[in-house]
Amino acid sequence: MRVDWSLLLLRLAVGGMALLQGFGMLRHAHAIPSFAHALGLGLALLDMICGLLVLLGLWTWVAAAVLAGLAGWPLALGWVHGAGALSNPAGLFRLLTALACALGGGGKWAVDR
Repeated sequence: MRVDWSLLLLRLAVGGMALLQGFGMLRHAHAIPSFAHALGLGLALLDMICGLLVLLGLWTWVAAAVLAGLAGWPLALGWVHGAGALSNPAGLFRLLTALACALGGGGKWAVDR
């Protein structure tokens, strides 16, 4: 019983944070003058879609794995270019919680259950 509640709370936290972060990126976006800006907007939209899927509990492990990839890529690039392991603790926390959500699955109260 406790595991189901834990998975629900983890799913709500990971999905809600991804949805809010993607919405914030889209809200502050300007016109699309280049491919890089369009790619950033596409990644923000992907962040929102995967966050919504995790919130609902649809394809939780796939959506959470995509969110982990979206959170882990900037961390890996920073580490390759000499940043410290704890230079971005918020990104590292988001990566680890998305991985935990992907490994835990949707739980008892997921829509696809």
